[in-house]
Amino acid sequence: MRIRQLECFRTLMIHGTMTRAAELLNISQPAISSTIANLEHETGLKLFVRKGGRLQPTPEARLFFIEAERALEAVEKTQRIAKEIRTGKRGHLAIAAYASISISLLPRLMAEFARERPGLELKVITRNSQSVRELITTQQFDLAIAELPLDYPTSRMEVIAYECQCMMPADHPLAALDMITPAELDGVPFVSLFKGDPLYQQLAMAFSAYGASWSVVAETEFFATACELVRSGMGVGMVDPVVSRPFARDLVLKPFKPAIKYEIALLLPTQEEPSQLALEFIRFLKQHL
Repeated sequence: MRIRQLECFRTLMIHGTMTRAAELLNISQPAISSTIANLEHETGLKLFVRKGGRLQPTPEARLFFIEAERALEAVEKTQRIAKEIRTGKRGHLAIAAYASISISLLPRLMAEFARERPGLELKVITRNSQSVRELITTQQFDLAIAELPLDYPTSRMEVIAYECQCMMPADHPLAALDMITPAELDGVPFVSLFKGDPLYQQLAMAFSAYGASWSVVAETEFFATACELVRSGMGVGMVDPVVSRPFARDLVLKPFKPAIKYEIALLLPTQEEPSQLALEFIRFLKQHL
């Protein structure tokens, strides 16, 4: 029994004539007649009789119609789902990400991405970057986002780099400057990331090159904490201009020279190819990073 046979049968049951059924299915009347005859042969059911020159469905046809409708609806639903999966409208997207991006920016982007995909199931887990790298190797996640440096195959990693900006309260004396260098920050209270962070190392080299005194008054692991400390008047600090921008609301951000690089990477599983949905989300994500 083929789907086309059930489609012909359903159309004939609903519209009553072979002429109309042939028009709707865009096939000839003999093709309709032959398809119904084959269906009757395969099912062993007499589905139609002629009365007064018109086809009349038999009681068996009416019972069979109920099941044929269910079967076709299931097939059509499966076809719709396959199309939704193919076009990225349905599926499962699991993401492992480091804290700064997963607290604010990533959830908003995921919600925007899902808005036009009502069949999409989302999962996000937050870990530090090293743990994120370990999670993606379990092949349980479609995508991971981590800070660099990171030991991971470059062929499965896409790097996105930013130049950090100097942040300060709006009433800070340096807020009137167009550009900040270590010379302007000589002896100025500074909120920094931990010593082991690449940004700490870059800043230490920059201050040393300028012969300026780097007065670190607080160290923290996350940009979000650094932003809050700066907002509370602890000093100035450094922040990336995109991922951590939500944490720097109402703070003044100024370009800083020499450039302090902040790099993150999009990591794909190493043992399997990404789904079309994951690739589509990566393209969407890159537009906002």
